[in-house]
Amino acid sequence: MKILFVVDQLQDLVSDPLYIGLVRLLGQEQVVDFPSKDIFHKPESKRWFLPQVPDLGYSEANICDLLRGKAFDLVCAASHRSECLANLERLRQAGPLPPIVYIDGADDSRIRHEVVERFQVAVYFKREYRWTATSKPGRFVDCARAFRFNRRLFERTYPLTMCVVPDVIPQHRGCTKDIDVSFYGNASHRKRAQAMALLEPLAHEGLTVAGGIYAAATDKAYKLEATALKRLISKVRDPSTVSEVIQRRKLSPEDYYRTLARSKVAVSIRGGGFDTFRYWEIVASGTFLLSEEPDIVIPHNYEHRKHAVFCRPDLSDLQELVRYYASHDAEREAIARAGHDHLLKFHACEPRAAQFLEICQKAPQCAL
Repeated sequence: MKILFVVDQLQDLVSDPLYIGLVRLLGQEQVVDFPSKDIFHKPESKRWFLPQVPDLGYSEANICDLLRGKAFDLVCAASHRSECLANLERLRQAGPLPPIVYIDGADDSRIRHEVVERFQVAVYFKREYRWTATSKPGRFVDCARAFRFNRRLFERTYPLTMCVVPDVIPQHRGCTKDIDVSFYGNASHRKRAQAMALLEPLAHEGLTVAGGIYAAATDKAYKLEATALKRLISKVRDPSTVSEVIQRRKLSPEDYYRTLARSKVAVSIRGGGFDTFRYWEIVASGTFLLSEEPDIVIPHNYEHRKHAVFCRPDLSDLQELVRYYASHDAEREAIARAGHDHLLKFHACEPRAAQFLEICQKAPQCAL
């Protein structure tokens, strides 16, 4: 299969590692990014979570010639953003396209019907896939609400979460576990502030706590509050943006992974969507994951108390679970090892690419 991977220039934690997985499975000549994406190829644009591959050097004219010659079996619109869709539209104006699959990596659960109708999408991949009903009445309701009674689209929409490229995740094996619990997160959801408010008091019990909620310079200070009432009061009384001290809480990738390696327990809490890179990189680094239970569909997800441990949705048992697993070394490390093995089998970039290809090949319009 030869894939035209239509992109924009922004970092994408769903489709960027997938691209690397596809290149490794199919070969670089079989996966052509358009336009050439800087973080895939240019050393000065390299991202910490992604290896790079040589640029094939195709111009837009070259790509159009290949399309006219029917060189591609599939076009993948690899981002929900307008720049990616504009790139796809330019190619469509130049001539007919092979079947199009669409990766919607937005952190919401909205189905983008306008994209489906505009490009006649054959397969729709959704990061925040929330439709879990198994009964006929339940599936009917899901189809009606989110898919506007478009049963064909409903049946051709699949979950596709983030994945990792394991060889770029530092392991720091043999590192002393001198941090009982760590949690760093952007202030993108109030649950993160709630989690930090629960973890900080554990330091008074003698546990070593590393972490903090950080924010960008343009973020408002109210985002750091843990409860809805405090956020509302702060929003009214203090419309200021966050201080430089808060901004500096974000660790460099090197410091962050070293902190993970030193942590007995590492916490992941949802951000704008549930699917966050932290949920995968903690396990990929070989560290024990304590997380909320997902409210989205994740095929081959971690199993509770086997690959990771899930706390209650209201975080009411978060402290209790931290205390327990920080002091039960053998049980904790066995779960961390099993989680790491499970991730390599199902959630590294190559198996994610294989899952993606299997779904594409089953779709009637994409079958070869």
